Amino acid sequence: MRDNLLRRVPFGLEEKDSSLFHDRPVLLLMVYRRKNAPIVKALLHQVPPNADIRLWALDEIAPELAGQTLGFGNGTRFSNFNKLYSIRPIMEGSWVVLVDDDVLFVKGNLNRTINVMERAELSLAQPSQSIIGWWTSLFNVGRPLVIARDTNFVEQGPLFIVDPSFAEVILPFSDESDMGWGIEAQWYRAKEGRFRIGIIDDCRIVHWTKNATFYDVAPEMVNMHERVTKAGLDSIWQLQSTNGYWWKWQQMPSWTKT
Repeated sequence: MRDNLLRRVPFGLEEKDSSLFHDRPVLLLMVYRRKNAPIVKALLHQVPPNADIRLWALDEIAPELAGQTLGFGNGTRFSNFNKLYSIRPIMEGSWVVLVDDDVLFVKGNLNRTINVMERAELSLAQPSQSIIGWWTSLFNVGRPLVIARDTNFVEQGPLFIVDPSFAEVILPFSDESDMGWGIEAQWYRAKEGRFRIGIIDDCRIVHWTKNATFYDVAPEMVNMHERVTKAGLDSIWQLQSTNGYWWKWQQMPSWTKT
């Protein structure tokens, strides 16, 4: 099924997005495994051509990705993201995209996702997930007739986007060397009263691989509990709530200023 979908997904920017394209700087960070190089290459066709793409190889550098791979070696997901983020100067005003190596857009693309984020005044967001892939919670699966949701929860994978203002608050990540479970609680506290976060249902990704299949989840569960408790929450799941919907028949969401 994966090979069939790789041939059918919309590579490149959609024509309907070209008129909406803004010359905004985009920084994309990804940690990949050699076996997933074909998916990574396909995803990069769905990224704006002016993006600053920074890849880190966990095992070995894929020849087809060598030009964008800035390092290789073991390490946890967020520690490697920090290496890529800090390895060279970042263009001022950059939107930061952090993405796993087993993700593809099946509706829309990165450019359209950021366009909707801007219109919905979302500082942290992610495209919705397709029901046919691997997902952690139904909360992240795309809703019909919805363009975007104002939520209290944005999952730390498999793809999320941070606007320049919120990036100054949460990046680089803390020095804790783990996979980031429970960091959503920190983001929730960081956004309170200042920023809006959400899910872009108008765009959709498929996540190929089941979560947490190549590392020990027990330490991550401990880390998540500590982060959630420190944030004054009982459970990470209580964050999965929606403050408002932007329906397809609305020109703009009700929560925006204009």
